[in-house]
Amino acid sequence: MLRPQFRVRRMGQRYDCAQVDALVDRIVATAERRSAGPDVTVGDLRQAAFGTPVFGPGYSIEEVDNFLTEAERWLPGAPPPSAPAPSVAVGRSAPQFTPVRLREGYDVGQVDDLVDRVMATVNGQPVSRPVTAQEVRDVQFRTVRLTEGYDMSEVDAFLDEAATWLV
Repeated sequence: MLRPQFRVRRMGQRYDCAQVDALVDRIVATAERRSAGPDVTVGDLRQAAFGTPVFGPGYSIEEVDNFLTEAERWLPGAPPPSAPAPSVAVGRSAPQFTPVRLREGYDVGQVDDLVDRVMATVNGQPVSRPVTAQEVRDVQFRTVRLTEGYDMSEVDAFLDEAATWLV
């Protein structure tokens, strides 16, 4: 089995390279029936969560998530091919956005509240009011300046991706 190559991103949503590499090494070893620590299970893949680097490079979230979904087929205890693939968002951790102060950003509390609801909804956790794709597309956050806010382009990119998870 060849080790996958992921695009490295310097900005936007991305996963920590070292954390992804460590899991990929275990996946490859499990698929090739080599001993490199405990075997990876389908459950491990579905619960995998990676940090998001604040500074520095990271791997494309979409590419890593697609690889993890595909890798389920190679592992012991994999679901039968007719079973529906889980959403790429399932088992993922909430994103971390770049804080901004000197330029306009989104209100931290409002963004955090919505992200918490989105992640609970897509991960099947109890939530008082599940989020819909339409709500994600229509949300408008209060903007702040000179107080800490979140980078607007990063939040907008996350919302675009999250809306696809909820369709």
